[in-house]
Amino acid sequence: MKLHISLLFGLALDKEDNEQAIITIYRNKKRVVLLKKWILSFVFLLLLFVGYVIASFYIGMDYKKTAEEKAVSIALNEGGLVSVSDYYLFHGQEVYSVVIGKDEEGTEYVLWIPKELKNATVKKMKYADGVSKSEIVDTVIEKYKPKEIVSVKIGMKNASPIWEVTYKDSEDNLVFADFDFKK
Repeated sequence: MKLHISLLFGLALDKEDNEQAIITIYRNKKRVVLLKKWILSFVFLLLLFVGYVIASFYIGMDYKKTAEEKAVSIALNEGGLVSVSDYYLFHGQEVYSVVIGKDEEGTEYVLWIPKELKNATVKKMKYADGVSKSEIVDTVIEKYKPKEIVSVKIGMKNASPIWEVTYKDSEDNLVFADFDFKK
């Protein structure tokens, strides 16, 4: 072993130095193996976390798609609509699917479909009986002078139909403003 160590390091070592070198090499190998285990464990946990995040995202998107399909089906089969032009998923105090569409006569309606239909009913209202989206946008621009309007959607708050406008103010704060849907 003395020859091997001395050839490896290019040194002439005596027996005591040779034993010390062997112990040092052994300790370094143990440290390398331990470091490899830690790195592999970290990589495994990182991949597990990334997989969890990706799966959660797809499950969340699937829920929205499923909610939309269910709401459109209810609007067409039970709500008296023959076509659907718009859909919103509203998360307020309660979750509502909001469907906008036309009946056989061409009249445009808004349907608020609660997530839990067991004890609730679908609310239906003529779109013309409410404030239009463009009127709400004009009101927000005139009254609040937003830097950017992020979204405008119909919802329900305390059993009253509303427009929920999300915008950024001059200081880049995200602001939610509710307006009555009814005229």
